[in-house]
Amino acid sequence: MIGNRHDIPRLQSDMFRNAYYKILRLLFVNAGLVLLLVLSIIYMLLFAENPQYYASTTDGEIIKMAPANASR
Repeated sequence: MIGNRHDIPRLQSDMFRNAYYKILRLLFVNAGLVLLLVLSIIYMLLFAENPQYYASTTDGEIIKMAPANASR
């Protein structure tokens, strides 16, 4: 057997402490990933290119159009 009857609670306490720190590290990694994704979405929204508009005629010719809300 283990030897001392106080060893079992100490081993369980060590196990729970190690599991807590493992979950805490995973939480920080996940928080870092979420922050990285949020920052990348903000970057894409701020530096997005303006959409290009095109129209096609009945014979297949493509005509570039200006957006209706474009400031002149």
